[in-house]
Amino acid sequence: MIQSARITGRSAGYLICSLWLALSVGGCGKPEVKPTGTVLVSMADNSYSPAIIHVPVGGSIVFINAGRNDHNAIAVDKSWSSEKTFGNIKMRPEDMSEIVLSKEGVYPFYCSFHATPDGKAGMVGVVVVGNVEYTPPGTRGVLPAVDTASGVTRRVPQDYPTIQNGVDAANPGDLVLIDKGEYTESVFVTTPSITLRGVDRNSVILDGKFELATGIMVGGNGVAIENMTARNYTLNGFFWTAVKGFRGSYLTAYNNGDYGIYAFGSSDGLFEHSYASGSPDSSFYVGQCAPCRVVLNDVVGEYSGLGYSGTNSSGDMYVINSRFTHNRSGISTSTFDIELSPPGRDTTIVGNLIGDSGLDNEAAGFYATETLAGNGIALVGTHNNHVERNYVVRSRNNGIVVIPILDRHYWPSTGHVIRDNTVLGSGRADLAASGLGTLGNCFSGNVFRSSLPWGLQALNGCGKFRVPMASDLSGDMTFFGSIAQIRMGRFTLNDYRTRPVPPAQINMPGGADAPVVPAVNVFAGLKLDLDAIKTPSGASQKPLAKL
Repeated sequence: MIQSARITGRSAGYLICSLWLALSVGGCGKPEVKPTGTVLVSMADNSYSPAIIHVPVGGSIVFINAGRNDHNAIAVDKSWSSEKTFGNIKMRPEDMSEIVLSKEGVYPFYCSFHATPDGKAGMVGVVVVGNVEYTPPGTRGVLPAVDTASGVTRRVPQDYPTIQNGVDAANPGDLVLIDKGEYTESVFVTTPSITLRGVDRNSVILDGKFELATGIMVGGNGVAIENMTARNYTLNGFFWTAVKGFRGSYLTAYNNGDYGIYAFGSSDGLFEHSYASGSPDSSFYVGQCAPCRVVLNDVVGEYSGLGYSGTNSSGDMYVINSRFTHNRSGISTSTFDIELSPPGRDTTIVGNLIGDSGLDNEAAGFYATETLAGNGIALVGTHNNHVERNYVVRSRNNGIVVIPILDRHYWPSTGHVIRDNTVLGSGRADLAASGLGTLGNCFSGNVFRSSLPWGLQALNGCGKFRVPMASDLSGDMTFFGSIAQIRMGRFTLNDYRTRPVPPAQINMPGGADAPVVPAVNVFAGLKLDLDAIKTPSGASQKPLAKL
């Protein structure tokens, strides 16, 4: 067991540690033994996020308190705890604890303040170390995914009183069809290849009442969730963790305490025709996947810390045809050591509308997301991303910015193609590149009015001849200034519980009678025609009329 205090937080929050270290005002701490892979776990009130963690042998978990109460993490077998004294982590961003796990196995853990010591009830989690097969307690063991529907429909509440009852009874390929109503549940899905579908997106509502952690958490492969709403959860609306094959279609998630629609350590997936808002971290998040083989298509993220956040998400990762407006920041791809599979790379961002970043006082947020506040698209310590034909308007700081990051390692931001975007009305610069090592990035065909450094596009075109480096070190001071503001508490913290309620959203075509398609071989079945995607304009700008 190794412990070290660090300042961090998933997605944008890691920047706090990195830049604080650069400023030499406390440091991020250094483990005595270098872990081979690290995963961050947030302690929310009455739950961990994620609650099922996979790390390699010699890897580690960093626990951070993201709730309003004191918490800790103690192994059921007492082999480790979040503090040597089995103490607690208080609600301060610098209070953290790191556990290094050197022995293969499955380790249930619990919070001594909010769970039973046997790890069976309350605030509990499990870490799987090494190549060990894990089956959650109470499930039917490891079942194979199937790619065809069974033809069986299990109706809630007609046949089963709760969604969880229907899910527990379902076999691979079944449809769990949920009737109109409000369901105060936190559902856990482990059976593969089932489809959960609401009969009406706006009238089938999972409501956490600001007491339950996650609306639906999926730990089984090939699970699709369709045509429903999740709101008022302390963590996430819809969450897939450590799965292969997933789909979220025609979903609404709003005013949830961490993420709206979220995939972690998962691959081969699709989020489409969905809306998320009012999350302190991000509306949509895809992290720790390489290769991801994940597509976000026609989604809307609003009034959150970030519209879309991708950390260590790499390879066949696409964000297309979507809208991210009225957030603290629009889109961020980032690299961090406190998540597996760094660096983040090979993300394609095409045909999106990003607006009002850092300008809307209605957006949720917390101290971590402030480090990137005001940027439309931020490429943070990542490599080889393609950012093309996006419309980025009215960002408080930068429209599109390329920057490195210092975590346990220094990650430059290199090899990006930023081409044919329209970027206007930014408070600092429409196009910006900052930091040492910001090399090999090309800017071509962009419509913009300002850049830092001056001549960024002229000197860094996408042809053969480019200057070796063109970046503006003063841009880093924007982030240093953000950290100073955070330390002094000089930023507005909007409570996610009181963010705007979205209007009714479009229902899934066919509704209850639509074909049932398990989420198997999702990416291979998509036909992406990136060349057909145009820069948003005209009617696409209508939602920005508020400004």
